[in-house]
Amino acid sequence: MSIYYPIPQPTIAANILLRRERRLPVPGEVMVRAGARVEPGDVIATSMLKAEPVVVNIAADLDLSPQATARRLLVSPGAQVERGGTLAQRSGRGSRVSRSPIAGTFQGYDSATGTGQIVAPSEPVSVRAHLKGIVTDVIPYYGATVETPANLVRGIFGLGGEQHGVLKVSVTSGDEPITADSLDARVAYSIVLGGSDITSDALRKLIELGARGVITGSIRSRELGDFLGYKSLDAWRMGVVRADSKAWDFPPPTSTVDRAVPPDFVLIVTEGFGAVPMNRRVFETIAAYDGQEIAVDGSTRLRGGLSRPEIIIPLARTTTVRRPGEISPRLAVGSHVRLLSQGFLGQTAQIADLPAGPHSSQSGIVSPVADVQMADGQKLRVPLVDLEAIE
Repeated sequence: MSIYYPIPQPTIAANILLRRERRLPVPGEVMVRAGARVEPGDVIATSMLKAEPVVVNIAADLDLSPQATARRLLVSPGAQVERGGTLAQRSGRGSRVSRSPIAGTFQGYDSATGTGQIVAPSEPVSVRAHLKGIVTDVIPYYGATVETPANLVRGIFGLGGEQHGVLKVSVTSGDEPITADSLDARVAYSIVLGGSDITSDALRKLIELGARGVITGSIRSRELGDFLGYKSLDAWRMGVVRADSKAWDFPPPTSTVDRAVPPDFVLIVTEGFGAVPMNRRVFETIAAYDGQEIAVDGSTRLRGGLSRPEIIIPLARTTTVRRPGEISPRLAVGSHVRLLSQGFLGQTAQIADLPAGPHSSQSGIVSPVADVQMADGQKLRVPLVDLEAIE
């Protein structure tokens, strides 16, 4: 007997034909054509991103009426202003000054509201391939679709965005932690694979040595808080979304931290918080490609559609692969699963039986269940909703 698991995101999707749409946020110029081979750093499309106008209440700054303020303007529409530059000034007794909060172009003054608008210069924006593969489709004015045979491994939690580099395996097994003493200059420009957990000192040393990212089984919350520089974990607001990204807020706002974290460094955790060994199948799947270039994306989204961090290992074009629609995870007798229930979170097991109909489980809840055997031989009856297919 086998059934479909309700969440179509297995931890490991091996030998699949992976497609990723690489798209600009605004129209621009596409730099590739269909059929072209691309490397991770190749530019797919470029454009200029216009900033939203910044409104300055000049009349309030001078404490005058909008009409009186208009006679004290020192800049005209189209003028370039520096950050902190004077926009208007009230002289004499009780003198006041209105200054520009940004550098940009003064758009004009509204005598009805007493406000002025300043627009920052347009900034170049580009989107890169991120993957080593083939361009299969071009999206006019926006970008393209890149396709590659790959092994895809999904993490539980991540920080940072997209990055690529040569995989460097720094441990011998999934239950070995990464320590600062074990790291040297050989991790430069690489994506480092660890095992069970990692310390904040090791994370900082990775950055000092020039590593682009790290994949680890777990991390203690206090170590992550220390790495990010939070004075207390109470200030760490998980789930905050940046205006320009769908990732969690990383690096955190500098006003709440003691130190800054480079925005291009990626941390991916495969099991969760604490000191949990990396799942053996996950570790072996990734470690088998030591020395090969891989791509990672630490973006994690809890709202507006679940998004888990990804580790993408491109394969040779001759590899026999499955289409994305062929990899819906199944729960069947013999399947390896990760437990999500309280007290067993992150542990792995193998399904021994799938009893028909709803049954009472360890927690007392009556629902569809699976009988699983843990690595130590212990047998449990677990609700299906508390199981995650590993592959």
